[in-house]
Amino acid sequence: MLETTLPIDDKGRFDSRYLLIRPLSTDGATADVWLALDLNTVTDADEDKLELLPSMSDDEIEKVGLVVAIKIYRPQNALDIEGEQRFREEYMIVFNCHHANLIHPVNFSIYRDTPYLVLPYCKQGSSELLIGKKFSSEEIWKYIYDVASGLAYLHALKPPIVHQDVKPANILIDDTGHYALTDFGISAQYDKGHEYLENENSGTMAYMAPERFKPDVEPAVQSDVWALGATLCEVLTGKVPFGESGGHAQQELRLQAPAIAGVSADIQRLIHDCLAPDPAARPTARQIAEAARARQYPLKSRKSLWIALAALLLLLAGLGIFLRPTPPPPPAPLPPEVLFDKAICLMDSCNNIDSLNKGLYILDSLSVQKYVPAMYEIALTYGWSQRDNIIERKRLLGIKTHNKNLPIDDEYNQKSVTTLDEILNLSDSSYARINGRAANMRAAYEYVRGSYKKRDEVKAQEYLHVAEFWAVKAGDQEVLESVRSQLNSF
Repeated sequence: MLETTLPIDDKGRFDSRYLLIRPLSTDGATADVWLALDLNTVTDADEDKLELLPSMSDDEIEKVGLVVAIKIYRPQNALDIEGEQRFREEYMIVFNCHHANLIHPVNFSIYRDTPYLVLPYCKQGSSELLIGKKFSSEEIWKYIYDVASGLAYLHALKPPIVHQDVKPANILIDDTGHYALTDFGISAQYDKGHEYLENENSGTMAYMAPERFKPDVEPAVQSDVWALGATLCEVLTGKVPFGESGGHAQQELRLQAPAIAGVSADIQRLIHDCLAPDPAARPTARQIAEAARARQYPLKSRKSLWIALAALLLLLAGLGIFLRPTPPPPPAPLPPEVLFDKAICLMDSCNNIDSLNKGLYILDSLSVQKYVPAMYEIALTYGWSQRDNIIERKRLLGIKTHNKNLPIDDEYNQKSVTTLDEILNLSDSSYARINGRAANMRAAYEYVRGSYKKRDEVKAQEYLHVAEFWAVKAGDQEVLESVRSQLNSF
């Protein structure tokens, strides 16, 4: 029997038709997604196999009957009579959305006041599995084309449908290898609200455009384009562009979109334009799809249009026709040094958790931009350090440590180690002193005995030699003496 609060019978059947096998996702704000078998497609000869389904592979289950994914809304979203009618009306709209790059629902209903949606099951999973993978230029353009085409279709409807939660997890890989958007059921339309399903349109902050953090903002197709830019950035680099606070951080801290290594200039321009702070400056989904089809951005035809427009404006100016004044440029981004100093001040001078979290929020945003001092402070905050201010940070954060201030929880140690590795991989000679100290700290992690990992003296020595190199370069005598003393002890 499945451990769940869903309205199922003692055989795990939902609405008498679907046999729930295992959860596929429980991270959504309002609903869970389950792998299920449509019992209407199971023959009498295969009924004895139903109890074995949880132990079967996907390929084996498909031989028993039709496998589907069911999105079941949670109990707090139970509907009254008016809510049921509005739910059905909206899903009739979604049900009629037919496009190759949309996961089309095959059924929707309400069972015991619980709304649910039945979707095709994509066993290849979502594009979350592709994050950080190396792509060829052709593969990147295909991804862009497929997702933008699905969005362009939704945005062209009357009234338009705004997805509001574009992210790698909501882009599935179908059985033909194409990318298709899912989870646009009960997406926002310009002239409708959705009070009957709480938080469905809240989205995920890391992929939310700056304008979505304004009070009483109306859903807009341009916000989906920004989310597509954030999605592309994460898939290609392994990180969202502005940290977990998304467009809020971009706007409040005036951050610039990060450079993306290993992609063409056209793809870089496209992603940066998608992430423009001003919604009006972003391309439309249709323009993105057309650029992806042509494998160039912006399209040459678009360049020609701008040249013609510029010539027309010059002509009008020559005739004495006054044009509207050019709006003032947006304020310049604050230098990372200024933001870093502000973060350290918040973290160490106010001595309270709210200020500490605000400072960490700024450091996280700077670390996305590969600002090494911020990365090192994050490594110290969560990792092994005996500095008094770092010990106080850990106390405020509730991080328990061993006697030498090594965190007991290995999750924090791993976060520190990963950040140190990123610093050393960058090898930015502008920060030789930090590089030396990061390598020295990394060596300590390899040499330590305890729950974190087994001692690896060979790796410890390798990191110490790296620390020695940078300490000499920086003239950091304190680290140099420590490193050489440790090397002599081997």
